[in-house]
Amino acid sequence: MGSTTTTSCPTTREDPASNNSLAAENDEDEWDKRIRRTGCFKENERVLICHADTGDWRKCVREMAAFR
Repeated sequence: MGSTTTTSCPTTREDPASNNSLAAENDEDEWDKRIRRTGCFKENERVLICHADTGDWRKCVREMAAFR
């Protein structure tokens, strides 16, 4: 079975290769979908960004508390 990719807002007809790469960038992975359904997506993003910026979970206590 093949998978099909659809875009939510089709625009003008472009090169199919560029459409595929754009669709791949816009596809949300399963983890993000699950977090988004919880209603805590922004809080989760803040925790992830804090950790990426600092490299230390201990420096993200405020963000983690808001996520809980």
